[in-house]
Amino acid sequence: MDVIRVHAPSAAHARRLIASLDGGFSASLDLEEESREVGLTFDQETATKLVDLFDTLGSWLTDGGLASCQIGFGDRSYTLLAASAGEPNDATAFLLERTIQLQHALDSRIVIEQAKGILAERQQISPTHAFEEMRQQARSRRMKIHDLAAGIVGTVGAPSADGASR
Repeated sequence: MDVIRVHAPSAAHARRLIASLDGGFSASLDLEEESREVGLTFDQETATKLVDLFDTLGSWLTDGGLASCQIGFGDRSYTLLAASAGEPNDATAFLLERTIQLQHALDSRIVIEQAKGILAERQQISPTHAFEEMRQQARSRRMKIHDLAAGIVGTVGAPSADGASR
């Protein structure tokens, strides 16, 4: 697996980045107390595609004499700057951030959808109503809806109080 290194402005920012990933990505921080480099681990294919994309965009900017370009991703817009003469292109944070967000959202959505189906079947309600119930329960318990959904999915096949499988 390849590692993409994110250089944070300070050790505190590096620790905040790791915390913001919330376990949604494999991340590591050097064991040094004041390390500013966060390592994000990707599978080989994803890492290669990211590097190739940034290399291509950087070459396109430089070869065209462009200083920067705007890149839209979802509702966000990012500026990719051309590399200074003799320096490698700075990939900016946009693709890395968006990749992390999308993977986390996908992982979370799958579990939430499974839990909606389980609740809808168990309680004989619509999936929409099941989601509203999950959201209300998560809020009242002050927990993330993903964590509540994971708990619901974890009950599948577990014996109920009367000994029957759920």
